[in-house]
Amino acid sequence: MKVKEVCELTELSDSAIRYYEKQGLLMDVKRLDNGYRDYNESHVENLNFIKKARNLGFSLDEIKDIIMLKRSGNSTCSYVTSHMRRKIEDIDKEINRLKQEKELLIEHLQEGDTVSCCKGHFCHYIEGLDE
Repeated sequence: MKVKEVCELTELSDSAIRYYEKQGLLMDVKRLDNGYRDYNESHVENLNFIKKARNLGFSLDEIKDIIMLKRSGNSTCSYVTSHMRRKIEDIDKEINRLKQEKELLIEHLQEGDTVSCCKGHFCHYIEGLDE
C-alpha cells in the first residue's frame, strides 16, 4: 500500500512515517518499480505501536529498543514495565518540582507591591529571589 493509505490508517503524516523509517523504526519497506514505497499490514501495526508508545512518553530510542527486542524474539514486557516505572518516578519528581515552583510564585505574589514595582529596576519579584 502507498504512503497515503498508511497515513489514513495510522493518522500519521507522511513525513512522520518517512522519519520513523529513516530512524530505523520501520524496517523492510519495499520499493516499487516506480520508486514508491510499498507498505504492508506489518508496517501499519508497527506505526500504530510507535504512536501508542509515543503517547505514553517513550522516546524514539526506547521504542527502537522495544522493536529490536521483538524482532529478535525476546519478550518486551519486562523492558516496557521497567521503563514505565521509571517514567512514573520522573513524572512524580516533575510534579513535585512544579508544586514547589507554584508555591514560590504564590508566596511572592502575596508579599509583593505591584504599585511601586519596577521603578528604574527589574521587577522586584524576580530580584528578590534567593538563588
